[in-house]
Amino acid sequence: MELKESKIEGGWKVELVEDKKSVSRLWIVDRQMRVGRCPVWVGGIAGVGTDNQYRLQGLSRRVIDAAIELMKREGYDATFLFGISDFYHKFGFATCMPERYLYLNTRDAERAKKKWAIRAMRKSDLAQVARIYNRDNARRTASVVRDRKWGGFYMGSDFGIVPKVSVVVDARERVCGYVSYDEVDDRCRAAEVGGEGEQVFATILHFLARRAVALRRQEISLSIPVDHPFARYCRSFGCRDSTDFARSAGPMGRIINLQAFIGKILPELEDRWGAVDRGLVLALKTDIGSCALGWKRGNLRVDEALEGALGASLKQDAFVQLAMGYLTAGDLKSEGKLRAGKGALALLERLFPLQTAHIWWSDRF
Repeated sequence: MELKESKIEGGWKVELVEDKKSVSRLWIVDRQMRVGRCPVWVGGIAGVGTDNQYRLQGLSRRVIDAAIELMKREGYDATFLFGISDFYHKFGFATCMPERYLYLNTRDAERAKKKWAIRAMRKSDLAQVARIYNRDNARRTASVVRDRKWGGFYMGSDFGIVPKVSVVVDARERVCGYVSYDEVDDRCRAAEVGGEGEQVFATILHFLARRAVALRRQEISLSIPVDHPFARYCRSFGCRDSTDFARSAGPMGRIINLQAFIGKILPELEDRWGAVDRGLVLALKTDIGSCALGWKRGNLRVDEALEGALGASLKQDAFVQLAMGYLTAGDLKSEGKLRAGKGALALLERLFPLQTAHIWWSDRF
């Protein structure tokens, strides 16, 4: 069998070919994903599959290993995927964010009053919708940067679900909010909400309530983090949220290049470090490399090694959970996944706090 790597628009295809036929394959999808306010270059692994007659021969392992080596060679910072149970941990992936949903009774949501107009999104609205999204998610860990190449919403709240999008328009006919929802009849679910302010949120909730009534659904659901402004707005209407922490499955990630990854998020780490203890140096040792963080001439720097450092040791799969705000340094230490003294542990707790990471469905792979 021949291993084949093909550069495609927006990423790569990696496959095993026998007699000119692809028998096992995956795609790497390029994304700029935020950690705090800082984007890192990640490869989203999608479409992992092997033809039935070639399964149980370790072909997927060969393709995934090759994809990871390709990303190392090409300079990716990290990689993410949405995995089945008990498989991808073999390749260094760890669950690093939960799935979150919000639920409202339709009768309660009907109390929302429409404030502004709402209509179907047009192609000419895309640039403004992207601006609203990037503003709303400027500090949301795991949110994807939507640039000029962004082509719009291609997925609802699950793989294979077709979305519909409506935009909120103010009195001056400016797009100031949007909602992406599933084009299905068996539920009333929104996959994404954007905008700010009571006028926008009331209009969107009113729209969803009307849709739920038309579908004869007693409940409205949204794939949305619990700390999102729209989720907080819904509290006065009565709502509940659910958080699913998958075991070795779901949204999973691994670091590809430790030093490059940390280098990309230095501005965020500077903010979290603050003005105190700038004489400290932190050295991180992992199974994919080591680096040190320290201040020089008023700026936080990352280097291969610095003298007099506080030491911390952990595997990269634990570090990705730390970086994404899924677990704290204290959590990892109590689980035996991190070795660090008191000073290093305190600094790690400050640099990597718990976060409400969320990747919106339309950016998934």
